[in-house]
Order: sequence, then C-alpha cells, then structure tokens
Amino acid sequence: MQPLHPDAIKMLVVHCSDTPDDEQLRAIDIQHMHLGFGWDGIGYHYVIGRDGRCEAGRPEFWQGAHVRGVNDVSLGVCLIGRTNFTTAQMHRLELLLRDWTARYPQARVVGHRDATQTDKTCPNFDAAAWWQTRITARMTPVAGSAEMLAKPEDGAALETESLFGESLEVLDRHNGYLRVRLATDGYEGWVKALSLTPASDTDKGHEHRLIIAPAVVVSAAPDVKSRCLLKLSLGARIMITDEQGEWLTIALPTGGSGYLPACACAQLSPDDDYVGVAETFAGVAYHYGGRSHDGLDCSALVQLSLQAAGIACPRNSGDQERWARTAGTIIDASTLERGDLLFWPGHVAICQSGQMMLHPNAHHHAVTSERIDGALPRLANATGSPVTAIRLM
Repeated sequence: MQPLHPDAIKMLVVHCSDTPDDEQLRAIDIQHMHLGFGWDGIGYHYVIGRDGRCEAGRPEFWQGAHVRGVNDVSLGVCLIGRTNFTTAQMHRLELLLRDWTARYPQARVVGHRDATQTDKTCPNFDAAAWWQTRITARMTPVAGSAEMLAKPEDGAALETESLFGESLEVLDRHNGYLRVRLATDGYEGWVKALSLTPASDTDKGHEHRLIIAPAVVVSAAPDVKSRCLLKLSLGARIMITDEQGEWLTIALPTGGSGYLPACACAQLSPDDDYVGVAETFAGVAYHYGGRSHDGLDCSALVQLSLQAAGIACPRNSGDQERWARTAGTIIDASTLERGDLLFWPGHVAICQSGQMMLHPNAHHHAVTSERIDGALPRLANATGSPVTAIRLM
C-alpha cells in the first residue's frame, strides 16, 4: 500500500456498496469482497452500516482503492446499501465529513460519480449538493453540552460551554474543530466537530422550552425505570413533539425521541424568583468556564438563573456588571436585598438576603452560600477592589 500525505488530500469521496438495502453488511464483508478482487484488503477508509455504525477500513495515512485515478488525493467512505439510506447512516456520514473537512480544509466532498469520469451512479445521490445543505446549517451539541475552547487543539483552555439545543453559527474550521458563535450570548470558541450536529430544520409548529431544573434525565421511554439517553442541565433548549400527562416527548438532534418530566421545564417570568433557581445549584462543583450541572463558574450561574426567569444577560462577569448598571441601579452594600448582584473584578455573587450570598468560587471549589460580612473582606483582598452592589429594576 502507498502512503497518503494529509496535504495531498483534495477529495472526500462518498460511495455506496450497491447492495440490497435490507442487507446488513459490515466492514469485514467488504474486506472479504475486496480481497476476492485481488486487492490488498478493503479499499475504503470507513464503512457506515445500516444502523449508523462507522467502522474503520484502511488507515487515513494509506491510499485507498475506491476511485481509479484519484486514490492518491482522496479519502473514501462507503454507505452500506443502494438507494434508501437510513437516517442513522446519514447522520454518521455527516459527523465523519465534519471531522474530515475540519482536518482537511483543502478537500471537497464529492460522490464517486463526480470524482472522476465514470458511467457509475454511485452513491446514487448528489453527495456534493447534500453536503452544501449541511454545512450551511446551524449547529447544536449532540450531547448535553459541548466545550468551547480558546484554541483548536486538545487541552486548550475552556472558554465556556454550549448547551443542548442552543444554536451555533460556524465561523471557521481547523484541525478537527469548528470555530462557532453561540446565539445565546454571542460567545465564540472552538468546538470538536464530532460533538456537534445540525440544528433541526423541521421544528416549525413545535413548542420550545428551556430546562429550569438543575439537571434532568432524558429517558428512552416515559418511565422512570427506562434507560438514560442523556442528561440535560439548566438552560438547555428542547423541542417538544408531544405531551402526555407528566411526560414530554422531545426531538433528539441525532434523530428519534426522548422523554423527560414536564416539571423540568415549567415556564417562569421575570417576576419569578431567579435566586431560587440559582439555589438549586448549591454544592455543585466550581469549574472555570463551565456552564452546566457538571460544574460551572460564577457568571454562568448568574446568566443561567436569570435566563430561566426570561431575563437575558451576558456571559462574563465584567460584561454582566456593565449590563446590570444599565438594567438596574448601584446601591449601598448596607441595604442589600434578595436578588441583588455583587461584583468584583472577575467575580459576581447573588444575594440570597441582606446577610447571605450564593456564588460558585475557587475558594470553596463549589457553589457556596455564605455570610456576606465574612466574604466581603476576603474577596476585596483577593481582587484588590471593594464590592459594587447593583439592584436590578
């Protein structure tokens, strides 16, 4: 087998096995087939089965044997079937191509029939046109959240997190990552391509709600004993397709449905107590840049709690202070009430009363409720600045 250098890859070629759509072939079957042709094993780099399972064929650093004349400048993936490919297959193909196009930005997506002059119709659909509809789509996390990093590399600093159902605009691609802008607050960062999928384009007519519980399980069936599909956090956005009693049916971004209790997304208003929402996070781990129940920072708790009450605010504490100054009024720290916000350079806390405040913080490594008179001198010393108290109007 001949080596294939990453810089040489100019095409990402989609194939089909041209076998009956009800035939459940795997990569090992294609391997035996191609060995029978006298080849050096399977000619594709990946094979996607009818169930959406993606199996490796040749390593990406070896030339394939899938399109005569362009094997030295291409990667190939094969969909099992002939014409009626499954939703799971197309979703997995999209994830693979998003990974490939991020790592090989110079390469274009084509079908076998368009990769070279041939009488073949493989993969029996216009792969390039289909791909164009997918890359223009807005994205959303596949799981409960997706990390947004400072750089397109493993181990880069966490900037924030995008939550399930939030919309992301793709700005750039590099090294298996997508640079995205979060519609919720305009935040930008790099997200692994495989952790995102296009947001639904069939959501018209369906109700959308925010999760207001600190965390909730999405089940495979409307039964508390059912298998957990994923976990969602406060601020996740769901599309409801049905409501039966205490259970909501929601659409999953990868296709199919899940179920969660209706009480997890009861609607609040700006007159409701956003502090009560924040208090449900007491004891949750502090995580700088985090924005979910797995761990979050001070400004994330403020943003998500206010959002649950229908009040939009920025993501970072500095921006939040500037926003609060226009949405409220500065008050004396001796007149604090429930719902007031306390700001220091790089930090924010929520007043539970005139005596107690709540904040995720590195001192306690958790979301902590503590006395204000004890916290003020410590935070003033740590930040080099006295507190600024603001009451939202």
